[in-house]
Amino acid sequence: MKKFFAILAGVLVALILCGALFALYRTRDRYPGYALDLTLPEGTQAEPLRVGLAKVAITPQIADTWVDADSNARYEPKKGDTFNDGNGNGRFDPFWLAGFDNKRAAVGVHDDLWARVILWDDGAVIVALASLDAIGLFHDDVIALRKMAAEQFPEIDHVIVTATHCHEVPDLMGMWGESYITSGVNREYLHSVQERTVAAIGEALANRQPAILKIAVIDSVEKDLVEDSRPPYVYDDAIRMLRVEHADTGEFLGILLNYGCHPETLGSRNLLITSDYVHYWRDGIERGIFYDGDCARPGVGGLAIYAQGAVGGLMTAMGSETHDPWLNRTFGGRERTFERARAQGYRLADKVLDKIASDDWQTIHQPTISLRAQTFDFRLQNKLFKLAAILGVFDRGFRWLTNVRSEVNLLTIGPAWFLTMPGEVNPEILNGGIETPAGRDFGVDAIEVPPLRQLMRGDINFAIGLANDEVGYIMPKSHWDAKAPFTYGKKKAMYGEVNSLGPDAGPTFYQQATALLANQ
Repeated sequence: MKKFFAILAGVLVALILCGALFALYRTRDRYPGYALDLTLPEGTQAEPLRVGLAKVAITPQIADTWVDADSNARYEPKKGDTFNDGNGNGRFDPFWLAGFDNKRAAVGVHDDLWARVILWDDGAVIVALASLDAIGLFHDDVIALRKMAAEQFPEIDHVIVTATHCHEVPDLMGMWGESYITSGVNREYLHSVQERTVAAIGEALANRQPAILKIAVIDSVEKDLVEDSRPPYVYDDAIRMLRVEHADTGEFLGILLNYGCHPETLGSRNLLITSDYVHYWRDGIERGIFYDGDCARPGVGGLAIYAQGAVGGLMTAMGSETHDPWLNRTFGGRERTFERARAQGYRLADKVLDKIASDDWQTIHQPTISLRAQTFDFRLQNKLFKLAAILGVFDRGFRWLTNVRSEVNLLTIGPAWFLTMPGEVNPEILNGGIETPAGRDFGVDAIEVPPLRQLMRGDINFAIGLANDEVGYIMPKSHWDAKAPFTYGKKKAMYGEVNSLGPDAGPTFYQQATALLANQ
């Protein structure tokens, strides 16, 4: 009997060791030793500024399915179905939609998804920014994309990759698969997105033209276009804009928009691939505002690029009662329709078109470029994230399941400053308004002060969220509230903490960002 128990104990120890080795392998650092400490100092401009703009569709190919896409009927797929294979292989191979619940298989495409790129070249430094219609991209996948770009276009000094954070696009992170314990990422599609983004970067490089940059800001938007779903109520609802014109002809070439709001108006029951209100915003600027084929207001052409802002907290248009002045109709907060998304996007486009038609723009004369990019480690405190990594739901590298590599950048183009944020940052960290409410889990004073925009010294300070990584919500530590009693008199915990690396994510990001700003 003793021998039996000894054998059993040995088997158990072996199983535990195998499990531990398997967990370490699943969560291994995909790029061991990788670190980015890049400084591209502002210098004497060698040539007049040139800017390249390009877009490439990243829409997945979805084959005809048995379900009528126009009906948008919800279906819970099962094994054995011939469903959304996209390549005609007949397997159960759907594109899982990211952003809400698990098991949402796309049944069709409403509008194309894009990789849109702006590239700046001052003769000494070349930097590209790629904005993808995606829920987010992990840092490892950004590194892979950069390596692909570096092989093809070694003259580019740095690539910034950001996601619009649309909630009706294929899952590129893993959280929204068939179940909670299976990844929703189609690896072939992810690789295709990376390849097409690199192709767009190459087109922007080839399309460089002598350019004049202009910057402007719309201070805020009406609250029927965005709402803050968690106190304290602080927004990143200004629209900051970088306008590109041809230096010789004055032709309008494009515009970069920076604004903070979740593109999730269609809600969880929508099964059509779409970039939500972002589609209508860009379309309204480029082509014009259209209803039933009639143009209510012409666009200005060029290429519109949307860069997400600080959306933690959470900033959303999903519950707003949005007024459509062209239809003279107000959409209720529970309406999850493309008509409502159109009203939101066109309203935002109308504001930008008004601004474009005005003289209220600051011209940047012969700007030079500087950039600082720094990798750092977040502590991984979220136990569910650790489990997701072990199960393969998250396919990204960790350091012994205790830390995760991420990145922050500071790009300056003359008086236009761009700070990148590797996730969904609460606007309080960026714009101010951090509170220390009773009932918070940590009895600390505000740590992330003064606000980052106060430390930025540009004439207009852009802050780009979900850039070079998506680590989830990044909130002030004094707002962390996962345990009772709850803040602001709430009877249950508010949303956010469950999709965060942990309570130290806010202070860590703030420390890294302030160090970067201090050295500029």
